[in-house]
Amino acid sequence: MVKLTNKMKYILTLLTVVTFSFANAQQVDFSDGSINYNDEEVQTIDVKLDPKVGTIKDKFGDWMDENYDVNLDGKKLLFFNKEYMTANGVVVPQISSNQIDIKVKVDESQDGLTLLNVFASFGYNNWIDEEDHPYEYAALRGIVLDFVQDYLPEYYFNKIQDTTDKIAEIKDDKAKLEKDMANNDEEISKLLEENRELMDKIKSNQERLKSAKQKLSLRNQDYKTIKKKVSNIDKTENK
Repeated sequence: MVKLTNKMKYILTLLTVVTFSFANAQQVDFSDGSINYNDEEVQTIDVKLDPKVGTIKDKFGDWMDENYDVNLDGKKLLFFNKEYMTANGVVVPQISSNQIDIKVKVDESQDGLTLLNVFASFGYNNWIDEEDHPYEYAALRGIVLDFVQDYLPEYYFNKIQDTTDKIAEIKDDKAKLEKDMANNDEEISKLLEENRELMDKIKSNQERLKSAKQKLSLRNQDYKTIKKKVSNIDKTENK
């Protein structure tokens, strides 16, 4: 088995970062950057992500705590959020056996995405950058990359799951509506059938009424005729 040197690990990390950037160009932008901190230009590891600022703050803080026992205080305060999440004097063996200060800034970028800035130092003005501390910097970059690779699939899976659940709800609502429509159609069919039956009865009644009126008219004529005859008989007898 070939044992990887620090330099080989550094190169592999760079290759992984480049591959990851191209493979996920539409979802994440992973790059080196810089930030002005206490009037100093400090090299940072930058990640642009789709999730909102608050979401990334919570998730990155929780992830660092769970995976490296690093508590980034300032993640949540009662009345306001600190500009920087910090962990001072922590030891992360993957980076160095010495104590380091880790600082994180999460803000909205100019293109509307969330920008995650991560940088660290060995103390005052001794910043971990690619020039002075290339291996430590590469290790820090690898940690940030691990977070992105761990978190993004879960984030988008949850988004997909939420969408799937909403689609399922819509399908259920659609099925219920279709059932209600079918019931309404059945009810309408029954009502139409009842209306047809009523119309037939009305038509039958109209015909019976017409027939009855005709019979009444004939009987009235017969009555008048008989009455006239009876009246004539009475007149004849009186003479």
